[in-house]
Amino acid sequence: MKGLLIILILVILYVFYPRYDLMIKQSPFDEHSTLEGSGYLTEGRCRDAAKAMQAHYYHCSAKNVWGQIFGTYTSYDPKERYADPDLFRDLHTQ
Repeated sequence: MKGLLIILILVILYVFYPRYDLMIKQSPFDEHSTLEGSGYLTEGRCRDAAKAMQAHYYHCSAKNVWGQIFGTYTSYDPKERYADPDLFRDLHTQ
């Protein structure tokens, strides 16, 4: 019974614990970021990786398995992100 409880806790941690992706821009005026690294377990390691690359404009984006399975995260590709006009209908009707 204790083993089952430990397995359940580990599964919950795996599904909901965030992992970080390192997104880097070449300048502050760029619209698009490039994915330079993924799967960092802490935000600090993601920042350290950005500093090691000497990146000035970066963002550590948190994701977890739950969001990836159920599609609650959008794609990094702007063509896919903005492809569905129904998502932005309320923005254009004002």
